[in-house]
Amino acid sequence: MGQLQNPALQANSELPENRLLRQSIRYRGRKTLRVKSELRRLKILEATLRIAARDGLRGIKHRAVAREAKVPLAATTYYFRDIHELISDSFMLFAEKARDNLDGFYDTINLVLDTTPAETLRRNGPQRKELAARLSVISTAYLHEQFTKRRQQMLAEQVFLMEALRDDRLAGLARSYREAWTAGLRQILKRLDSPSPERDATLLVNVTLGMGYDSLLNDQRVDYAALSETVARVIGLALGEQKIVPV
Repeated sequence: MGQLQNPALQANSELPENRLLRQSIRYRGRKTLRVKSELRRLKILEATLRIAARDGLRGIKHRAVAREAKVPLAATTYYFRDIHELISDSFMLFAEKARDNLDGFYDTINLVLDTTPAETLRRNGPQRKELAARLSVISTAYLHEQFTKRRQQMLAEQVFLMEALRDDRLAGLARSYREAWTAGLRQILKRLDSPSPERDATLLVNVTLGMGYDSLLNDQRVDYAALSETVARVIGLALGEQKIVPV
């Protein structure tokens, strides 16, 4: 007889989509062996992301990156053969950091579900609306922080996703990045007995991307009450509930 597995461990184990994203993150620049060299390489990549967020891809030049990173010009050409390799590796770093940030949010949601009675996780279960309201509060706080305090990362994301439309080398990473995002939501929605976890996970990702784009257009002016109401409504619909009044 097989051993019973802990549901909490199952919920927090790595999804195939997350594994695919991790495996898709392959740096193309010069490999480093020393800590000092690796720190300099990361410094160059982080500077490249800042330029991409501020000036777009047209602003990424070896000289501009060296100035932003405060390293000798020769360092950028030493670690990266050309601009395309530098851009590609900078977005690999972005995807890696974005994955870690998103995993932290999913871990928080899963911890809440781990301590929720099984009957509440079932559709139409007792205290279902209270659970949905609690998830709405957590999600609203997370999104508000993303929209107001992580503008640079959000701009870099927009640049990355647009560049992936033109660069086949980045397209695969972009697909894996989005699928890992959707897969984490799909897993959570399955635990919540959502009527359509696949469709609803895609819906939530699309709504979030749209809200993020709007926040960039509005220069980070985010109405917390309006955001809370939107999140509560979307989560309520995804869970098969009526509109939930945020608490």
